Amino acid sequence: MMGPIIYILCALTSLGAALLLWRGYRRSGQRLLYWSALCFAIMAVSNGLLILDLVILPDVYILPWRSGLSQLAFFVLLYGLIFESD
Repeated sequence: MMGPIIYILCALTSLGAALLLWRGYRRSGQRLLYWSALCFAIMAVSNGLLILDLVILPDVYILPWRSGLSQLAFFVLLYGLIFESD
């Protein structure tokens, strides 16, 4: 019973962080905020797939898609950290 609640809270936290980072980017124009917001948005989608995988459709195996999205999110953040530093 606690698992689905925690998964939903993680997805909402990632989405909230993405929205706050995006708002900060729109106000300041700092490119690192853009890449961070994009990373957290992708992680929110990955957490949504986690809910879909473990709670809604437990018989469907989408672990490679979840892992791929998580790796993409971290590569996006790594790109931003490397190429957008002042």
